[in-house]
Amino acid sequence: MVSRRVFAAALRALLDNGFRFTIIGGSVISIAAELDDMGDDIDLFAESPSVVEAEEAYGRAADLNHWDLGQTWLGTPRITMVVEAEEVPVEFYDNLYDFYVPERFIHEAKRVDVEGVKVKVIKPEEYLALKGRAGREEDLEGLKRVADLVKRGRLKVSYEEIKKAVEEFDEAQIIMRRLR
Repeated sequence: MVSRRVFAAALRALLDNGFRFTIIGGSVISIAAELDDMGDDIDLFAESPSVVEAEEAYGRAADLNHWDLGQTWLGTPRITMVVEAEEVPVEFYDNLYDFYVPERFIHEAKRVDVEGVKVKVIKPEEYLALKGRAGREEDLEGLKRVADLVKRGRLKVSYEEIKKAVEEFDEAQIIMRRLR
């Protein structure tokens, strides 16, 4: 578990090192529900530097800051930093192969304040659409946890926004079935 304070410090370190990104992973839900548990890692859509054209920038930043550099399942950079004795894995993604985040999600992402750090975050409904599209067992389990937050009143989502997000994908009907 990455705490909210450490999550914000990790994002600040990335911003200070010239990284520009949008949060696309499970922490989208943690931010919206104002949870302290931000999940096990940070998933970011890399805007700059490019994970394809400027991969060496990730290595330089890792060396400079004594971070570990590895790769995600997609072959994109994964940085592991230690912040306040917490290990923080940060995975950077781009639209490669079958991994796809609609451009609209990134361009319309809102800036939010997380412990004093301003970051761009996709909407919770867009995160749900991404998870529904992925459809892996772990994704579907994660959707159940989100449903529990909604039932308990910790998170509000809009059916219309979910539908709008899902319509960005060719397989919209399948995604909606998974999200029910």
